Amino acid sequence: MVQLLYSVLFLCYSALFVRLIFSASFFAIAGVKKMHLAFFFVLKVAGGLVLTSVYTFYYTDTSKADIYRYFIDSKIISSLLFTHPLVWLRVMFSLYPLNANTFQYLQPTLYVSHPVNDFITSNTLLIKIISLLNYFSFYNIFIDTLLLNCITFTALVLFLKGLTPYFKAFPQILYWPLFLLPSVVFWSSGLLKEALLFTGVSLYLSQWLNDKNDNIGRNLVISAPGFLIVGLTKVYVAVVLFACSILLPARNVRSFFVVRAVVAIALCLGCWFYFSHYPVCQLLADKRNEFVALSIAEHSSSALDTMMITPDCDHIVGIMPSAMVNAVLRPFIWENGNMLQMLFAIENLFLMVAVLCLLLFYFKVPESNKIWLALFCFSFAALNYSGIGITVPVLGAIVHYRVVAVPFLLLSVLLITDLDKLRQHLTRLKVVCEI
Repeated sequence: MVQLLYSVLFLCYSALFVRLIFSASFFAIAGVKKMHLAFFFVLKVAGGLVLTSVYTFYYTDTSKADIYRYFIDSKIISSLLFTHPLVWLRVMFSLYPLNANTFQYLQPTLYVSHPVNDFITSNTLLIKIISLLNYFSFYNIFIDTLLLNCITFTALVLFLKGLTPYFKAFPQILYWPLFLLPSVVFWSSGLLKEALLFTGVSLYLSQWLNDKNDNIGRNLVISAPGFLIVGLTKVYVAVVLFACSILLPARNVRSFFVVRAVVAIALCLGCWFYFSHYPVCQLLADKRNEFVALSIAEHSSSALDTMMITPDCDHIVGIMPSAMVNAVLRPFIWENGNMLQMLFAIENLFLMVAVLCLLLFYFKVPESNKIWLALFCFSFAALNYSGIGITVPVLGAIVHYRVVAVPFLLLSVLLITDLDKLRQHLTRLKVVCEI
């Protein structure tokens, strides 16, 4: 009976959001059909269900599944609202280390009670968000997944709105990088940090690309929380996002130079302050060594390297070529691995072939703003690929973490593609297939 009630609630929430897609003006985008958006939302929800089901019914050891670790921790925090509401407020809204009186209530948790200084990632924000979702899902992990997908999908639609002016000739091509890449749909649709990263990055960039709104204050209301979400989830991605912002297109010549000057100064000051306290090479080496130790302890069959490295920048630079190959191209389809790894290898091969074909047969020098946006997307993807390659010497984890970079690599290529020519050829192909 309980499972039936959960199923009914899941369907009601899903139907309500689909109804919202068709009725709300927010989802009205030139060149984009609402039917398509509804399909992409259903696809995203299906991806979340598959991911959660895999970690529920296939990998049955929930103590090793991140989504269940986050979910279990979230239930502990959610329950504090009814037993110790003041403690709950301190836990939910404090950005600083908790004092001993508050910390004692988090001892049963796996992640929140054991915070560490981690340059790469943090689990705390995701757990807090799931804790809030629990009040609407009645502590059901599948409904939590659905609700988080509603949030992420809304942010992606906002990002789609910002991108469409740059793809007027063929706005439907944006479906692929934003909604249709299988690995991205799979890994960003569950209770994992990738969902938050796509939410934060989409909110941040949507305001930079919003050419209909010159109100800086109004833009900051959306972009600042978006950047904060990224920063509290993965500091490295936030640093890369802010650094690459210097390449984003501007609305006019004055804002072009002002924005870049502000970003450059803030970036220099921020990097000096942060990295003077936390040496970047040591942080990267520590994270890599942490993955190596874990892969050895778990006897991982997809480990690429089991050698510990020293916190030496020369060593980091030395492994950069192999790191980029691992992050961008692997796993290869001939490598032994599980079914999921093989599917992602096939997807990545098709993606790389598509990128090469677009560059060889459809390359077109774009106008100024599109060039800047293409440079941003490529730099953001490349720096994320390099960070993943350096710190993650495990193939199973690489195919998971790189989904943040993959859409931006494809976007950078599409921005320098002759979209008119591509659309004409695809239209002819469609006619031939119908015949």
